[in-house]
Amino acid sequence: MNIHKVPKSPIKSSAADLVASRFRQIHLDFHTSEHIPDVGAKFDPDVFAGRLADAKVNWVTLFAKCHHGLSYYPTKVGTVHPSLKFDLLGEQVEACRRKGIVTPAYISVRVDENNARIHPEWIGRMKDNKFWKWGDALAAGWFNHCMNNTEYVDELIAQAEEVIKWYDVEGIFYDMCYNPDPGCYCPRCYDSMKKLGLDFTSDDDHRKFEFVMTRDYTKRIAKAVRGFKKNATIFFNGRMRPGICEELDVFSHLEIEALPTGGWGYAFFPIHARYARTLGMPVQGMTGRFHKSWADFGGLKTEDQFIYETGSILAANCVMNVGDQCHPRGILDKGAYQMIGKAFSHVEKCEPWCVKAEHVSEIGVVMLPVSANDTNSSPAGTSKGMQKSPDGAGRMLLELKQQFDLVYPEHDLSKYKVLVLPDSGYVSPEFRKKLSSYISKGIAVIASYKTGLEDGKFGIPGLPVKYVKDNEYKPSYLKLGAELGKNLPESEFVFYEDSVLVEPAKGTESFGNLCTSYFNRKFDRFCSHNQTPFDKVLKNPIAVVKGNIAYIAPNIFLAYREHAFPLYKSIFSFILDKLLAEPLVKAKAPSAMEISLNKQKNPARIVAHMVNFQPQRRHTNVEWIEELYPVKDIALGVRTGFTPARVYLAPEKKGIPFKMSGGYCQVAVPEVKAHQMVVFEK
Repeated sequence: MNIHKVPKSPIKSSAADLVASRFRQIHLDFHTSEHIPDVGAKFDPDVFAGRLADAKVNWVTLFAKCHHGLSYYPTKVGTVHPSLKFDLLGEQVEACRRKGIVTPAYISVRVDENNARIHPEWIGRMKDNKFWKWGDALAAGWFNHCMNNTEYVDELIAQAEEVIKWYDVEGIFYDMCYNPDPGCYCPRCYDSMKKLGLDFTSDDDHRKFEFVMTRDYTKRIAKAVRGFKKNATIFFNGRMRPGICEELDVFSHLEIEALPTGGWGYAFFPIHARYARTLGMPVQGMTGRFHKSWADFGGLKTEDQFIYETGSILAANCVMNVGDQCHPRGILDKGAYQMIGKAFSHVEKCEPWCVKAEHVSEIGVVMLPVSANDTNSSPAGTSKGMQKSPDGAGRMLLELKQQFDLVYPEHDLSKYKVLVLPDSGYVSPEFRKKLSSYISKGIAVIASYKTGLEDGKFGIPGLPVKYVKDNEYKPSYLKLGAELGKNLPESEFVFYEDSVLVEPAKGTESFGNLCTSYFNRKFDRFCSHNQTPFDKVLKNPIAVVKGNIAYIAPNIFLAYREHAFPLYKSIFSFILDKLLAEPLVKAKAPSAMEISLNKQKNPARIVAHMVNFQPQRRHTNVEWIEELYPVKDIALGVRTGFTPARVYLAPEKKGIPFKMSGGYCQVAVPEVKAHQMVVFEK
């Protein structure tokens, strides 16, 4: 097999600019078993690239090496797929280059089935001393490598050198760079941990070592790739999560893999994007074309589902990537690219209002460390994903049409009007000092449950309550009172999670009361099918406000995430309205509709993205969108800060009437089916 000669890439821009300018991307999986006999047998370069181009694709990630550990070009380092007869990668790159399509290459990292068979000593070991494998010994699933292995990392670097030097690919996508939890227990890791003075019996020390080792191999690889090609795009998949800040030096951009029907759910992407977009890098949102998850051959999303996901990604100020898997014979599914093409046609039309846009936010949801020993900059902290309470707060704010980011306490938070400190977390002396300064400058703070609570005292300056004790009842009940309960049924509402009892400080406004049940449900003491009924009203309040500081006693954000009781969102909304009476967006729209603001400087305009979410879950496992029905005549007010020269719908460029009132530009949006942009232009 000869190396296919490919013309040099014409791309001269920086990696970040390249990612930010390519809104229509494909991630083309090609994990192909060695038992498949006819790899590439039907590949036609003109048909392949033509199908991508017809679908408006301008970026496709192509496979150098897959999870099976097999390569699709004449590698001298790895193992070519046994049934491949020609340089598939080279011909794909050349065909795409003729169409102006960017072609980074894919290399699988932790998962390499071929190497696992050749080098079983490279396989990671779990705590029970079994090989680290997806599934048990008789289940279909790949082995996972231990990355504390210089020989294997050298091989990964050598393969990157091949594909960059031979094909001048625009970058490398390294997949499966996650960490095992708590870590690898192979002899190499034992020796390395011992040299570092780490305890091999400690789960926390294993997590620390995994992070140190991951930093080592990703830095080595990134340095090598940039040496081969200075402006190469680089991404290590599996690293993108809250806590990624100290790893940003090895990335050119960030990608959020989030197939909504594949286990991630529809809330995963928009919440994680509100963190990723604060980090100063282009962000790509990756969904999939499948009805379910990866490699769901023959499974295909509907057009409405694609357009909804398009809107959600663009609204978060990200570029779009759609995951697909090529048939082993080298054929792209015609129907899939018909659907992708419809979505990407919409993206292409929307791009003028998305290029070089900046997100607009006025609320910061602060992700606090769990304890003084678990700060966000510690290796243990970086191994963790999204905390449940910030996630719950984000879900509430999306539904309330609020403009927000997820941030860390060490960030500059002075641009926000409100800081939300959800449910729990350690408030360090440094952050306490910053909070005091923010509050003195008029920034509002909303804390809940045990945020900043240490040794029986809250560490949040000016918090208008005194901790009494934990509420012994779980579930407990909520007596809302006249203000919290306005426009709601009069009832004692259940609160499913924990809460605390506090005393309000003098000069505060208190709202509602916590209530007890008769007793907590136990094996030897229970009543009926579920929680024991309401018993007594306590003097302790649900929420307290004083000036620009508010406190909510229940573990409310976690409870909303876990139980989805709209009442909990209503309580938070009431308190938020007290502190942010004039939010950036006011709208009369369904709670499931997302409204997000981005802005552009040239021309100067604010773009409101309206995304209509109508999921269905009529069966056991899959949440999907079969069809969307328009929501009509939506009253939308945006605090623009200027009187627009014109307001129009995009991409249609159809003008709509507007009026200014109380600082808001008010319009009636005729219809939103999946995604509609409303442009307020100076």
